[in-house]
Formats: sequence, structure tokens, C-alpha cells
Amino acid sequence: MTGIGSGYKQTFEQLKDFFASRQPIQLKKGEVFLDYGEPNRKLGLLLNGLLYASYTSESGQEWISRFFYCPDNGIISSHETFMTGQESTEIIRAYEDSELIYIDRSEYDDLLEKHPDLHRLVRIMAEESYVMALRRVHTLQSLTASQRVKMFVKEHSEIVSRVQRQHVASYLGIHRNIFTRILNKI
Repeated sequence: MTGIGSGYKQTFEQLKDFFASRQPIQLKKGEVFLDYGEPNRKLGLLLNGLLYASYTSESGQEWISRFFYCPDNGIISSHETFMTGQESTEIIRAYEDSELIYIDRSEYDDLLEKHPDLHRLVRIMAEESYVMALRRVHTLQSLTASQRVKMFVKEHSEIVSRVQRQHVASYLGIHRNIFTRILNKI
């Protein structure tokens, strides 16, 4: 979720054009877009609102892995399981009332067949997803809790005001009290 490139934003806008004829759906706060164990066949574009992805560790602790919001991170999917068709190991749900458009995997395959120029967009999506994941790993491994909080606040100040502190802390891999203490200092 850090440092989204211009390629991602351009891809999002181009995908919106391809999906323009689709009827948007509404998700109320707490409603699920993709559930644990569900074969992942959905690729969505967030038009407004906020969604998040989370997984549960073996100890039963829920961890937030991504936030989806417009326009910086509006492509909604668990890319790994979407590409493989495997069952989802995470849940994606609405953090607030949201509006989105989505297609299923067979529609996605048809789009790629009918519009060869989409292959470039898919490549950009995959590259951006990889870069975001790599940055997240590096951030978690190399930065202190204080540095992670400062970077998150600087890059995603809008999210800090929209999301409960415990959820930002979960995303950053730190305890809520530590997050609050650091946040109060900056």
C-alpha cells in the first residue's frame, strides 16, 4: 500500500473504461467481497468507499494485510488466488459503505481474449502488486515501529483518519498501544 506508482493509477482508470457498462454493486460496512475458503473468482474496481483484506494466523489473531481505497489502491483482489483459482486464505470486506464493479474470472479471460491491449494492463497490475508486496516486506523487516507509523501517516494520512487505530496497528504489525503512543508523539 505504499508508494503506488503512476502505472497503477493509469491501469485503474483504463480498467474503469473497460468496466463502464457494468452495474455497480453496493457493499454495506462489514459485508464480504471475498470470504475465507471461497474459490477466488472476483476482480473488482472500487468506485468509492474503503475495503480491507485480512487473514487469521494459526494462533487465531486477525491481521490486516491491505486496504483498498480510491484512487490509490482501488483494484480489489487477492491476486494470488485469483490467478490460480484456489480457495482464498483471506477475507476482503467493506470497512465502510462502498461501491464497486467486479467481474469474475471467466469474464476476465474473455476480456483478455477480446482486448489484447489488456495484457499490458494486467502486466502492470502484477508488477505493481509485486512491488507493493516487496515494499511491505522490507518495511516490516527493516523499519522500527516508529518509522513504520511515521511513513504510514505521511503516505496515507487519509486512511489514518478513516480507520480505527487498532486496524492501522494490525496492518503495521504492531500493538495498538504502541501505535497510539507513537501517533501521539508525531
